[in-house]
Amino acid sequence: MRDNVKERLANAINGIASREIDNIFNEVNFKDRRELDKIVMGEILGLTDEEQLEVYRAVVDLVKSRIEKAKSFGKRRKTKEGIDIDLLVKTVMDKLGEDTLGKFYREKILAHKPLLTKSLPKVPGEVKLEQELFGWRLSSGREHIDCASEMEARYLKVWLEAGLDSVKMPKDEDYLKEIVPELEGLKQKTDEVFEDYLGSILDPKLRQRLLHQLWQEAMK
Repeated sequence: MRDNVKERLANAINGIASREIDNIFNEVNFKDRRELDKIVMGEILGLTDEEQLEVYRAVVDLVKSRIEKAKSFGKRRKTKEGIDIDLLVKTVMDKLGEDTLGKFYREKILAHKPLLTKSLPKVPGEVKLEQELFGWRLSSGREHIDCASEMEARYLKVWLEAGLDSVKMPKDEDYLKEIVPELEGLKQKTDEVFEDYLGSILDPKLRQRLLHQLWQEAMK
């Protein structure tokens, strides 16, 4: 990086650091902010003026989207945390659509015989899938489940993360191989939709409470 660019970059950062940061809608119009962005996006990253404008538009659109979602949760009676939980759950489930894990479970699992019943522990956090000497293991904190095959472990991981305490599982290993990729894809889609709506909620207890209710709804 050229010395004059470093100096201009330092001056722009110092200018911004010496004042109170405003919201995104006002920040993009400040001279020192624009100077910093021109250096970073234009001279360092090589973006054209039009490409820089597209970056601004994308950021502003994202912020507007978050604000609109927050407003939509406040139009009805609010809980003490300021969020109408019933409205939030309805909004998220409408976004998720009809293809839920509950529907998959009824149509692809319960309708297939024979089945085993697997008990699942309550897990405190992220679930890890690891290959052991004589099989596969799912673990989270001190809790773990030993599985006979990778397909069984992948199958149970989905339902463990969904918060179930027990689940039916097909005995047919070939059938597991057939349905597990579809099940994992549906779980990933569900996670993404949930995160899209809960990502801006910073209170971990409230976030966990909402996530629990969403998974209960998704399993109906």
